[in-house]
Amino acid sequence: MMCVACMFPKRFSSRRFWPFLLVVVSITALAAPVAKQVLGKGPIQISADALHGENKPQQQAIYTGNVVMTQGDVVIHADKLTIDAVGGKVQQATAVGSPVTFTMSSAQRHGYGDTLVYKPGSGEIVLIGNAHLWQEKNEINGQQVTYFLQNQQTAVTGDPGQRVQSIFYPAAASRSTGGGRP
Repeated sequence: MMCVACMFPKRFSSRRFWPFLLVVVSITALAAPVAKQVLGKGPIQISADALHGENKPQQQAIYTGNVVMTQGDVVIHADKLTIDAVGGKVQQATAVGSPVTFTMSSAQRHGYGDTLVYKPGSGEIVLIGNAHLWQEKNEINGQQVTYFLQNQQTAVTGDPGQRVQSIFYPAAASRSTGGGRP
């Protein structure tokens, strides 16, 4: 088995490795209990092509390239994911992509936008820029869609001078195959 520290380039000394490892472990370990209450069940799992972390001046981990964040049945796909923490507690996860997508199979919801911000403290998923959210075939869209996980409410705002759009199907029609783009 290969040593984890040995996989890093020579310029990444073991002296610099431990603060980096502390940030990653802190974010991973503390994100699960905080997010478990509002986002899903179990730990947050993140995979990506690359990770850059820092402990000072702030606690931050930046994942890039084919990022997939999973917790329970919630799955987020992005080009880049930034996790910000204060005192080892995750404050915000910001995902960007073209577009960022997410699914919640238990709530039969999926959506996309240019940016997705997850706020564990308030239990919000905010889609920003060309934001779309579906529940089965029903769709809403606007400049920003905020989904409140704890009470399953949604707030939508449009661009200045633009209106928000919604399409709702009768109950019998919504039981057919789901529509829209994930």
